[in-house]
Amino acid sequence: MKGAIIGDIAGSVYEFGAAASSLDFPLFVRQDRFTDDTVTTVAVAAALMEGKKSHCGYLEPLRRQLRYWCRKYPDAGFGGMFRRWFRSDRAPAYGSYGNGAAMRVSPAGWVADSLAEAQELAELTAAVSHDHPQAVKGAVAVASAIFLARQGQSKAAIADYLRQYFYPLDKRLAQIRPTYQFTCDTEHSVPEAIECFLEGTDYEDTIRKAIWLNGDTDTQAAIAGSIAEAYYGVPDVLWQQALPYVDDEAMKGVICDFYQQYIDSRGKHFDFNGNREEI
Repeated sequence: MKGAIIGDIAGSVYEFGAAASSLDFPLFVRQDRFTDDTVTTVAVAAALMEGKKSHCGYLEPLRRQLRYWCRKYPDAGFGGMFRRWFRSDRAPAYGSYGNGAAMRVSPAGWVADSLAEAQELAELTAAVSHDHPQAVKGAVAVASAIFLARQGQSKAAIADYLRQYFYPLDKRLAQIRPTYQFTCDTEHSVPEAIECFLEGTDYEDTIRKAIWLNGDTDTQAAIAGSIAEAYYGVPDVLWQQALPYVDDEAMKGVICDFYQQYIDSRGKHFDFNGNREEI
């Protein structure tokens, strides 16, 4: 979760602003803010915690929590169709193939006790609004990568699995960047975000690469950062720099509760500084 939120905040200023010309740019500036990536990630976390506790399913909590949090922050950067969805109490999923499902899915990768459960939860978190096969596939791919990283799988093993079941991942970032343009299309943003994780050398380098790639910078950094967190951990210094931008105490409460229940007790292959250790 923190990995996605930091990526969202750091990438927010570059989405429609000046492109990062190199990897050496300030991660946190005054104009940064959290966007729809953070709002919906917090909503999904709240819904999955509720569903786990109640044993009454996830779909109703997902719809309710997404609508509650998105209505609380209606100007966080939502697309028009999704805005109409969360403003209605009964609107069905609307066939979106956007990357909005993948950007909010990270809690599913931590709540799950198996890869199959991570994939099932990811599909549910997507399908309440983004039920197009592309959007569902993107969410399931990201949750799968998070779960595999949690289990201590190598990047090579994670990449092999994703290539077998989801995306070719056959282009390096240096090949992608020269012609890459802004897109919210899952098929043309999620694989690129995954590649940022695969080429990243640590958590910070991963989100820098996702922002440097340009395009949908906050969402790409949120997705890449969510996987990188499961692989490397998040250095506390970065979270402390990002935390002032999260000025909602209720939002902080959801994040804190989620970490206590699902992440602090499971991220055993990280040292204090977020470095990966052998397990």
